Amino acid sequence: MYGDEASFWLDGTLHQTWARVGIQPRVDTFGMRKTAHIVGALTVEGRPRFHYQFAPVFNAQTFWEFLRLLVRRSRRKIFLIIDNGSCHNLDADGKAWLAANRRRLELFRLPSYSPEFNPLEGVWKQTKKRTTHNTFFRTTDERDAALTATFDSFRARPSLIAAQVARFV
Repeated sequence: MYGDEASFWLDGTLHQTWARVGIQPRVDTFGMRKTAHIVGALTVEGRPRFHYQFAPVFNAQTFWEFLRLLVRRSRRKIFLIIDNGSCHNLDADGKAWLAANRRRLELFRLPSYSPEFNPLEGVWKQTKKRTTHNTFFRTTDERDAALTATFDSFRARPSLIAAQVARFV
């Protein structure tokens, strides 16, 4: 299983689109970041499973909370492959919990600066393409509902993200 984090602004991501000749496409914006932070995990199998959790910030505490969520949801031992983000450095309590749950969860780190080795990066890209590209959200609740709908569609139809893990299977 691979883990990663992503942030999504209230302002949609601007991306190329079709428009009539001579008409400039426009996307409204507030000019505010108001970021949604998402922690996610993706299994590497023919029918990938996607897990996610909204977080107020990316830090050791929210990462530890996500690890506990994964362990609660899984019957099997989890081998979680993560990058070297600073939020993955657990504090003393988190390290003690990880040691106590060694039979349920092990962490492995990717080499520095190697997002191409993490299929979850492709899921974040798909999320932006399906949800935030050239889209205006009036409120954070509206944006978060759109993200949740996209993530739920990934869960209901794993074929939507299967291409992201195909080269890792």
